[in-house]
Amino acid sequence: MKTFGKALIITVVLALVAGLSFAFDMVIGETGISLNGERQHLRTQETNLGNLITDMIRYYTGADIAVYNGGGIRASADLGELTLENAMEIMAFNNEVVVLKMSGAQIIAMLEHGVSSFPEVSGKFLQVSGIRFFFDPSMPPGERIWMAFVGNDPLMPGKMYTVATNEFLAAGGDAYTMLETAEVIATADRTDQEMLIAYIQEFSPLFPMVEGRIVVW
Repeated sequence: MKTFGKALIITVVLALVAGLSFAFDMVIGETGISLNGERQHLRTQETNLGNLITDMIRYYTGADIAVYNGGGIRASADLGELTLENAMEIMAFNNEVVVLKMSGAQIIAMLEHGVSSFPEVSGKFLQVSGIRFFFDPSMPPGERIWMAFVGNDPLMPGKMYTVATNEFLAAGGDAYTMLETAEVIATADRTDQEMLIAYIQEFSPLFPMVEGRIVVW
């Protein structure tokens, strides 16, 4: 599992404890494109911010797949400078990140649950990294996923994969029972909020794009 320096986070924590409000305005990087964290978009479709968050989690955990509920991403960010406050608003819940061991069949069940309310706006709709899937909303819930790929390979029901996500989903939040019953094999040494601060610093300027990871067929 990838680790990174603690200096910025320690500095920020000390500043906040000392009551220095300027810490929220600290510029930690920049984005070359607006980051779409609009509620109705995160909960119904792939967004560039959803891709950034899940790519970030997969990068720091080394998992095959990363997923994040759209309801857990709480703000957008405009093109330009990104501050500590932006990161804290986007990852407002400051969740722990865990890595699960899951079969392809469990992952299909997870994806099915994520699109089961579509086209309704639902916080359980998943943003994803490392996986691409196609679903048919005309089919009944539970029968909508008809194709999925991990990297360039088809998702295999009998194969085991590592899946990184936040502690809320891993505990069965949003009725993700298949995540709750999966084996936890690691807990990241940083929260998702801390990961985002580090990721912005490391990869600025950011240019996340919508890439066809989630396709309505």
